[in-house]
Amino acid sequence: MKSTTAPEKQFQRKTSPLFKLSAAILSLIIIASCFSGCEKTVIATESPTSDRQFNNSPVLSVSESIKLGVSEEDSFNPYFMTSDLNTGLISLVYEPLFTVDDAFSPQPDLALSYTYENGSLTVKTDTSRLFSDGTAVSPQDVIYSFNLAKNSEYYKNELLNISSASAVSSDTVVFTTANNYANPADALHFPIVKSSTASTADAVPTGTGLYSVSASGENMTLVYNPLCKKPEPTVKTISLVKLPSSSTLFHVLELGEIDAFFDDMSSGSYSQGNASQSKTNLPNLVFLGINSESYSLSSAAVRQAVFYSINRQSIVKNSFKNYASEAYTPYHPQWHVFTGSKYDTDSFALDYTKAKSLMTNAGFTDQINLRLIVYSGNNFKVAAAKEIKERLLNIGINITVTELTWDKYTQALANGDYDFYLGEVKLPSDMNLSSLFGDSSVLYGVSASDTTKTAYKEYLGGNISINAFTDSFLQNMPLVPLCFRSGALVYSRSIKTAPDCDYLNPYKNIYEWTVEEALTEAASAKG
Repeated sequence: MKSTTAPEKQFQRKTSPLFKLSAAILSLIIIASCFSGCEKTVIATESPTSDRQFNNSPVLSVSESIKLGVSEEDSFNPYFMTSDLNTGLISLVYEPLFTVDDAFSPQPDLALSYTYENGSLTVKTDTSRLFSDGTAVSPQDVIYSFNLAKNSEYYKNELLNISSASAVSSDTVVFTTANNYANPADALHFPIVKSSTASTADAVPTGTGLYSVSASGENMTLVYNPLCKKPEPTVKTISLVKLPSSSTLFHVLELGEIDAFFDDMSSGSYSQGNASQSKTNLPNLVFLGINSESYSLSSAAVRQAVFYSINRQSIVKNSFKNYASEAYTPYHPQWHVFTGSKYDTDSFALDYTKAKSLMTNAGFTDQINLRLIVYSGNNFKVAAAKEIKERLLNIGINITVTELTWDKYTQALANGDYDFYLGEVKLPSDMNLSSLFGDSSVLYGVSASDTTKTAYKEYLGGNISINAFTDSFLQNMPLVPLCFRSGALVYSRSIKTAPDCDYLNPYKNIYEWTVEEALTEAASAKG
């Protein structure tokens, strides 16, 4: 994946003499409805004999269905999907070996357990789990799915360091890793599909999820799959509403055409509107890229001074509107592996005194002028660039912020026409940094003499600890981490149970959802 993101993403009546008669009639209507065969349950929020004023609020019902958007231009095969809209629906129909929680920690799903030793990850699968057609999940289905994932655009980066998979028994699969790195199970969140059902983009594979796909002509519906081991949901049916890629999802939701969608905020803007949200962490690192060929920035001390001059709290709050978490290393601060490390982020806080001392020791006592390029189509990043400009003035670095169109931005990167750039990279769930410090790094501006790549190879090989690698990174400072972005499940206020959300499982607790809808007068009377 490229190191920068693509362009972006009440009426009341007084009590009358007829009130008690009206209330009695209303009570009879409600009682009668219980025996009428109506599929929806009327929720009575107030006793008909209450002495309070009569409220003409709409009669509400619990709905057994919701509407979600699906791209009309994309496949519904998880191994051929390209749109964020469709990939957000994956977890409703398909389940992985391991889910990934908000700390990017693997939690068993179709897997029962795993062991890891000497480059071999042994996973015991739950063969009691069934596909929606009633057939049992086998190791062969896991291997079939793995091979598809290795060759898919969406999952191949996640599986970069897992080279192969083989069945060793009727319930065990062994994955071979390319490096003896920690926690490879973090990467095994690709969807498991039934063998021979996912070979083409037009195919809709068979899965084990809470819902299965029901197609009628060009229309698709997700229907409750009773063979899934998750609790039975109130929402039994999900209507998939076809939307063009240019749809403004907040607007579509406010119009009532859909009830929820997952927004990874990659567009660099947001709109609260008449909706609720549930946030989740993303593995998307936003960083300040550095051209180490620039004379002023060839010194690691100057790069460290820049690191200590940035107010990440302000960037998160003001530039990214709190849709981010502060980052002081290339690892997400809530990553389960790193949370037990020795690093105290307080020691990395804004420190102009330390930054000025570093500048002086590097021989820079006068103001220097440098250029920072940023993609003009992302408001979050433009705001962050301007924030950085203000901060660096405090240590004698005068920044000119240049906003560029996407084509001109990428061209400037390729030509080295910058001192700084605002970049972003989506890391795998296992926080593997090969896309930054591997042999095929997509990181611009790093000197060939930088030792961070060597240190990372040593870490992957098990020769040094994660702390030792991080020490090397902070010493060399090939890039300046700023934040990790957040995403959010945006949902209609008719959804009354607050959704829980993970970035790979945005509809994580959909089986707990209760959805209320207003009945029209005619429908209420008929019910």
